[in-house]
Amino acid sequence: MAYKEGDSNRLVYGIDSHGFTCGGQTTFKGVTLDLSNSKNLYYLNPLDLLSVVNIPYAKKICVNGCPSSTTLCSAYGLPCTQNSQFQCPYYRFAEDNLYGKLSNVQDVDTAYFSALPTMASTTDSQATALINQLVGLNIPWINTYLSSYNITGSGPITGYYYQLQSQIPGKGPCYPVWVPTTDYFHRCFPSYPSNLTSEVVSLVNGVASVIGDDALNAFKDKWNSLSDRFARYIADISKGILLIVVAGLVGGVVLSLIWLIILRYLAGFMAWMTIILVNLVLIGITLYCFSLAGMLGDNEVSKDIASNLPGFMDGVSTSLEKDQWKWIAIGSAVVAGIVLLITLLMIRRIRIAVACIKVASQAVGAMPSILLFPLLPFVLEVGLLIYWIAVTAMLYTAGDLTANCRSSTSHQPFNWNSLKNLSASSLAPSFNSSSSTASCYNNVTRDEMISYCAEDPNCYLSYNWNSKLQYAFIYHFFGLLWTNQFIVGFSCVTVAGAIAYYYWSQGDTAQMPALPVLAALKNTVVYHLGSIAFGSFIVAVIMFIRFLLEYLDRKTRDLQAANKCAEWAMCCVKCCMWCLEKIVMFINKNAYIMVGVKGTSYCVSAGRAVALIVQNALRLITVNFVGDILIFLGKVGVAAGCGLIAFGMSEISYYNDPTKYPDTYLASPVLCVAISVITGFVVAQIFFSVYDMAIDTIILAFCEDCESNGGNPRYAPPLLMEAMGMAATSKVAPAPAPAK
Repeated sequence: MAYKEGDSNRLVYGIDSHGFTCGGQTTFKGVTLDLSNSKNLYYLNPLDLLSVVNIPYAKKICVNGCPSSTTLCSAYGLPCTQNSQFQCPYYRFAEDNLYGKLSNVQDVDTAYFSALPTMASTTDSQATALINQLVGLNIPWINTYLSSYNITGSGPITGYYYQLQSQIPGKGPCYPVWVPTTDYFHRCFPSYPSNLTSEVVSLVNGVASVIGDDALNAFKDKWNSLSDRFARYIADISKGILLIVVAGLVGGVVLSLIWLIILRYLAGFMAWMTIILVNLVLIGITLYCFSLAGMLGDNEVSKDIASNLPGFMDGVSTSLEKDQWKWIAIGSAVVAGIVLLITLLMIRRIRIAVACIKVASQAVGAMPSILLFPLLPFVLEVGLLIYWIAVTAMLYTAGDLTANCRSSTSHQPFNWNSLKNLSASSLAPSFNSSSSTASCYNNVTRDEMISYCAEDPNCYLSYNWNSKLQYAFIYHFFGLLWTNQFIVGFSCVTVAGAIAYYYWSQGDTAQMPALPVLAALKNTVVYHLGSIAFGSFIVAVIMFIRFLLEYLDRKTRDLQAANKCAEWAMCCVKCCMWCLEKIVMFINKNAYIMVGVKGTSYCVSAGRAVALIVQNALRLITVNFVGDILIFLGKVGVAAGCGLIAFGMSEISYYNDPTKYPDTYLASPVLCVAISVITGFVVAQIFFSVYDMAIDTIILAFCEDCESNGGNPRYAPPLLMEAMGMAATSKVAPAPAPAK
C-alpha cells in the first residue's frame, strides 16, 4: 500500500502550491505536466517567508535549480530586464489571465518574463489604478519606462506593462529574484543579505518604511545562522570521518576488549574495590552531614572536616539549619549502616557473584567468536530500521490531496500594500502567532481545487491520510515493535544457549561442541523461533499500549488541565503500564535464558524462570548489582577513552591547521568528539551486552543446577564450587543437550 500510493519524490523534492510533486509527472485537466527535471522547490515571493507561520502558505513552484547571486534583480539596477532575473508561476497557471496569450511558452515553463511582450494588446481594469500610483511616486526610472513604452492609465495594455508590474514586490505575473537562495534538501531558501532593508526601501522610494533592525536580525538569525552552523557541522563530520572511525569505532573495539580482559583476571578485585568504595563514600557522606550539623564536637576529625570546607561551613550557622542537617545526617547514617550490614551478611553471596562474573569471562574466552555474534542482530536491526523508515516515508507521502485554509484575517501577507506600513512592530507578532486551519474546497473536483487553492493566499495543499492509511501505519508501527523485540529475543536465546554449553560441560571445552555459537544459533532457528515470537509479542503489545496512552495523554491535555482527577488517573495508568512493561521485560529476558539453557517452551521457561528468581532472589540481586556496576563502569570508561582519543587527534595539525591542511581543518572539534563518544558507547554496548547475558545465564544455570540436585550443584565449573566452599566435583558426563 505504501509503495502503491506513496511517492518518495514528495518527501525528497517536495510539492508545490498546486500539489504537484517536484521531480515527477502529474496530470491536470487531462494534460500531462512533466516536472521530471524540476527538482527544486522555489518560493516565488521571499517576503512571504518573513512570517514563520506563513511558510506553508507561501506560493512555490518547482524549478531546475535555485537562483544564485548572479541572477539577482537589484533595486539599484531597476528596471530588471533579464529573463534569468525573474521566476514566474507555471505558464499553465499564469496570473492576469495570460495563459494562451504568449508565444513559444510551454505549460510548465517558469521563465517567460522575456516572452511577455509577445502578447497582443489587451485591457486590464486594475492597471489604471496601479499606473496612477506609479506616476504619483515620481521615480525617474519608472517615468522613463512609462513614456518609453507609451503606458498610460487609459488605452490598451501590452506585455511591457506586465514587465513593469513584475518589478513590484508581490504583484506578478513574474517575480524578481531579490535575494540569493541556497539549496537545502532541494528547497531554495533565501539567504537574506544585510542590505535587504535598503533594497526594499529603495524600491518603493519614500513609500515603504524602514524595516526595524530587531526584525531584520530575527530573519537573519533564523535563516542564515542556523543554516550556516548546520553546514559547518556537516562539513566537520565529513572532514573528521577518519577521526570518528579511529577514535570511536577502532578505539571502542580495542578499549572494550581491554576491559573484558581486565574483568577476566581482575573481576574479583574490581568487584570488592567497588563494594568497599561504596561503603566508604556512604560513611564519608554521613560524617560530612554530622559535621555540618555540629554533632562531632570539637575533636580533631571535626576540625579537619571543617577546615576542608570553610566556605560551606560558614553558611551553616543558624540552629534551624543545623537541625535540618542533623536529620539528614541521621538518615545518611541509617542508609550507610544498612548497606554495611548487608555487605557483611552477603559476603558469601558476593563471592558467588564474583565467581559468576569470572566464569562468564571464562565462557566468553572459551568461545571468542561470541563477541562477534552481536553483529548479526545489529545488521538485522539496521535492516529493520531502514525498511521501516522507507515504508514510513512512503506512507507519509501517501494520502488524499487536501486543501487547507485559514481565515483571511489571521495573517496579512507581505505584498505591495503591506510594504507601505512595514515595521518591526508589524513583523514581530508573526514569529509567535498561530492560526487554525480547516479543510476547504471540498465540493469541487480535484482540478478545480488545485486552481482555487493555488490562487488563494490563505490556502495550501497537502496529502492527508485517510482512515485506511491510518490503520496501515498503526499496523506498521506495531510491526516495528514486535520485530524489534523478536530480534532482541533471538539474540538472547542464542547467546544463552552458547554459554549454557560451557556451564553444563563444567567449563571443560573438550566436552563442548566444536562451534558452540553456531550450534546454539542452529537450535534457536530450528526449535525456538515460536517461543521468541510469543514472548516478543507480549512485550510489543504492552509497549504499544504505552504509546497509545502517550498519544491519549497529549490529546487530552486541555481536559486534564481542567480536571485534576483525570490528570491523576492518567498519571497512575501510565506509571502502572511502565512498571508492567519493566516486569514483563525482566521475566521475558530470563524466560529466553531458560529457553536457551533447557530448551523448553516459552511458557514453561517463563514459569521456571520466575520460580528460580523467587527462590534465589538475594543471590540474583547480588550478582546483577555487582555485574551491572562493572559493566556500567566499562561502558563509561570506553566512551570516555574514545572521547580522549578523539580530542587528542583533533589537536594535531592535520585537523587544526587551516593553512597546511585546509581540506581537513575542523571549525570545531566538538561534534566529531561527541560522535566518537557516542560511537564508542554503542560499540561497548554491543560487546558488553554479550558479557551481561553471559553473567545472567551462568547465575540462572547455577540456580537451576542447585534446585535440580538438592542444593548441591552438579555441573558448576570449579570457580563456582570454590566460591561456595565446596570441593570441585569430579568430571561427570555433560548434561544432556537442551530439549528440542
